[in-house]
Amino acid sequence: MIFGHIQPKDIAAWSVITALAWLLAIGSYSFVWAVDVIQLKNGDQVSGDIISMEDTVLAVDTDYADILKIDWDDVKGLISDEPIWVSFHDGADIPDGVGVREGDRLIVFRLEPDGPVPLDRIKTINLFALSYRGSLTFGGSVTSGNTDTQATNGSGTLTINKGWHRIILDGRTNRGKADGKLTAKNAVGNIRWDYFLTQRSYIPVITFSEYDKFQKLTYRNTTIVGAGYDLLDRRRNFLTVAAGPTAIYENYSTQAATVITGLSWLARWELEFLKGDLKVWHHHIGTRDIGRDNAVRINAVQGISVDIYKDLSFSLEYNVRYNSEPADDRKTTDNTIVFGLTLDIQG
Repeated sequence: MIFGHIQPKDIAAWSVITALAWLLAIGSYSFVWAVDVIQLKNGDQVSGDIISMEDTVLAVDTDYADILKIDWDDVKGLISDEPIWVSFHDGADIPDGVGVREGDRLIVFRLEPDGPVPLDRIKTINLFALSYRGSLTFGGSVTSGNTDTQATNGSGTLTINKGWHRIILDGRTNRGKADGKLTAKNAVGNIRWDYFLTQRSYIPVITFSEYDKFQKLTYRNTTIVGAGYDLLDRRRNFLTVAAGPTAIYENYSTQAATVITGLSWLARWELEFLKGDLKVWHHHIGTRDIGRDNAVRINAVQGISVDIYKDLSFSLEYNVRYNSEPADDRKTTDNTIVFGLTLDIQG
């Protein structure tokens, strides 16, 4: 038999040849799929790297013609090796369940002929790889609980999306006086980074900070690393939930600082009606300590806003802060009603 005469050196040679063949095959496969392909309505195909599309002109970087510009009306479909950011004409319905939603844009890898994303509705491609939306609110509040006062209030929120990353920044501060005496002074801040593993699942890294003079809380920081999922990810109906283990640093003015572990859960829901003129939202973070006193803390913000003029709206918020184990002689719950003017920002 032929195989009976194969020597060890022949085996080594065949191993090298086989390895080279596999490398060439993999390299060829990678080369084929490492370029974008644009299908034209006349049946031709253009290969290269998609740069952008603006004013109905698609720019493609090719090896044979440098930057090639193609009339968008001549494009039948395309496949990209990297994610592309697609924005739509005003009033166009953005399809659900396609790609990754980024505000009023989609991140996709392909646009198919007669697919769920009609090409004639697309306004730009890759012009806004980064998007953001948020609001600033200033107003007054009526507080009951550990403090009964009228106070000034300021708050802001900002959500930044880029590729598979989402950053959320939140902050609120409340300060009030009664008969010239300080009666309310508290603040919270939230920094959150979500790294998406799939279209909807992600890993959140969150640091939530709190201060409340009248709860005798000098500083509390809750750090969370867990798992999250976007149940809804649409411009006018957004719902995400997350949970994970927690490390809590807590410092009251009446006792020494402590570091404990716990478990946290989060929910963030935003809903729009009447083409965005009416907004309803609920932001929630809860923590249960593990060990020590097994305290439960909940910080929830819910509200409604009605557009007045362009990006300016009137808002009404109801904030709840609950601590099952407050400082001595303190109540477990603080409720704050906030009313004011909100400026929406988006880009």
